[in-house]
Amino acid sequence: MKLDISLYIPVYNGESTIERVLKSALKLDPGPNEIIVVNDGSTDDTLKILNKYKNEIKIINNIENKGLAYSRNIGIEKALNENVASIDSDVEVSSTWLKELNDTKNKFNSAMSGSKLIEKLKDENIYNMWRHIYATQNSFGNVDIGNLGRPLSGSNTLLSKSIWREIGGYEIQYKTNGEDSNFCQKLLNLNYKTSYCSQAKCYHLRNDNLKSLLDASRRGYISGAGLKKPTLMRFMQRSIRHTKGYLKNAVKDATKLRFAMMYVGFRICWNHINKEFIGLIKNKSNYV
Repeated sequence: MKLDISLYIPVYNGESTIERVLKSALKLDPGPNEIIVVNDGSTDDTLKILNKYKNEIKIINNIENKGLAYSRNIGIEKALNENVASIDSDVEVSSTWLKELNDTKNKFNSAMSGSKLIEKLKDENIYNMWRHIYATQNSFGNVDIGNLGRPLSGSNTLLSKSIWREIGGYEIQYKTNGEDSNFCQKLLNLNYKTSYCSQAKCYHLRNDNLKSLLDASRRGYISGAGLKKPTLMRFMQRSIRHTKGYLKNAVKDATKLRFAMMYVGFRICWNHINKEFIGLIKNKSNYV
């Protein structure tokens, strides 16, 4: 059985995870009647892996790396169906994920629905564990929510194409992240509903080291905070905000004897402040 839903997957240099993700998508029951992979100018073996499945998926190749927002727009634009689902190239889905997400979207008549992203590799190292504790995407609990009233992560969603078109698509200035929160905020500003499905299971295959976590945290912050012109006042305000956030988490970690988490949190805080300062000096709003 196939649902009248298109599923697209944007990918850039995703050779380490894309095959596992594709296999899970092809096992969806019921599955979508169309799977699109937008290969965003990958320079690794991503395309070679995708070509193994060329009889089961549609492959769109960007000639060069255009960024995540651009790839999302291409995936949705080329989709044949009104309802368009997406998963990231490091997100593995359970067999009933699409049905449960679709049921939730229909039940609440929402413009977009999404579900919690479970960190599958949280026990591999302290960096994955930190992300599991403090940066799990769509962590809204174990009860379905019909009108969330806040943005959803783009890691796994089901969206109405006509509303995507009305919103004007994803803003292509967001090349690595932040495109999802920006898009959802515009959606909410027009009084459209986002819904949350607590039962639709999907799993994050991201495996961080310290540098990759610092970079991802930085990209996430500057995109979420908005690409604003750096000023001395903004540097001071953000530095205070980073420090307060760290101290708040450090108290939690100390009470639970999570000293490794305190260390990771401190490195993230210091990285933010350092990059804010360099961005101020270089007059760059998106210094990572």
